[in-house]
Amino acid sequence: MTKALIVGNGGRESSIAWKLSGESQLYAVMGIENPTILRYVRESGGKYCIGDTNSKEFVTEFAKSQKIDFAFITSDASLEAGIVDALRAAGIATVGPTRAGAEIEWNKAFAMDLVHEILPEYTPRYWIVNDKKSLDNLFGTLEKENTSIVVKPQGLTGGKGVKVMGEHLNGFSQAKEYARVLLQSRDHESVVIEEKLSGPEFTLQVLTDGEHFTKPPATYDHPYRYEFDKGPGTGGMGSFTDAKLPLPFMTMDDYEECIEIARRTLPELKKRNLHYSGVLNIGCFLTPQGIRIMEFNARPGDPEFMNIMMVLDSSLLGILQKITIGTLSENDVVFTPAASVVKYLVSPEYAVQEGKVHDFSLDVEAIEKIGVKVFFSSAVHIDGNKYQTVGNSRAVALAATAQTIPAAAKKVDDAIKNYVDGVLEYRADIGRQDEIETLIAISPHSDA
Repeated sequence: MTKALIVGNGGRESSIAWKLSGESQLYAVMGIENPTILRYVRESGGKYCIGDTNSKEFVTEFAKSQKIDFAFITSDASLEAGIVDALRAAGIATVGPTRAGAEIEWNKAFAMDLVHEILPEYTPRYWIVNDKKSLDNLFGTLEKENTSIVVKPQGLTGGKGVKVMGEHLNGFSQAKEYARVLLQSRDHESVVIEEKLSGPEFTLQVLTDGEHFTKPPATYDHPYRYEFDKGPGTGGMGSFTDAKLPLPFMTMDDYEECIEIARRTLPELKKRNLHYSGVLNIGCFLTPQGIRIMEFNARPGDPEFMNIMMVLDSSLLGILQKITIGTLSENDVVFTPAASVVKYLVSPEYAVQEGKVHDFSLDVEAIEKIGVKVFFSSAVHIDGNKYQTVGNSRAVALAATAQTIPAAAKKVDDAIKNYVDGVLEYRADIGRQDEIETLIAISPHSDA
């Protein structure tokens, strides 16, 4: 049987473990003993180890010792650390971009310059600042123009470093101060300032071998901590897909424009001799002026990739194997025509203050009997149905499919209400009909 390796212990990796375990012998390198991944490793007859998921030496030695056939690297930090490079150098077939290929995520300045060069019509106004003097001059101009902005660190921050004027930053003075802090945070750091975009944002996660790619459902993520998109930005509190390719606030033309972005980006990466495979994750805004690129991610989204796994009706093992040899075809990937909803349960302190350890109970067997999947993230098993949070992060995700988004959301809500006990919190508004109608109302197509 094929030996497949995953690296990481988030909800995203849990969903991948679920899909791979039934068709391969699953191996894992994790930072903690994720209950979902442990379950599928054991069921498949594989092995796991606990250690530094960003250590090239540690991951490669484990892969070599277990004679791994192929690996799927899905964490932004692991990609930046060069895990793909190390595994490929050891002769192990690996899905995921090399460190150089993943620069489209870990270096936002590089990514925006790339977008501006090859996709100018989809590029928002942006400025890259490297020093305090340039920052002062830029903010003088922006304040005169009264241009609302978004401040982004150049490097990775786990989805928590981007701050928006009017939502996280109260005016130009706070925005400027935050940019100054970012400039001082690391040597050779830049700050990316972008004009604030209006309209709903969404992502398209295309599976690719670097040349060929698939057409997946678009996903809508909820990056803010509290209901109605209030509070600080997070790594994502939940997400949904619709039963059709476009989301409710999109048209098929919008969707095809995103496909065009992938079609033009991948050849450019290849032209620059950047090895790229796995998932090209395109973050977009649907503005009154059309599609605008918000960011690229070089790996599957968390939580959004759980949605994709929930509706994937093809062999994930077969897809990944074809990616490793460069023969992926759009016909290799079929998606079930159903809506999907993912909701994360998190500690009360998540994203707002220093975290505490919390015990909670969750009945996996009962939840899965009603058609809802459980994907643990930052939590460990204690005993029976008892679990404990690890760190100040997202503890566990629940995911479901149905014919409509609200129906899938209700399945998840029912599972939480009936089979989860403790202090963990979640966003009940994700996937509700009123929330969907709000998104439709802010879409430029709302008057159509």
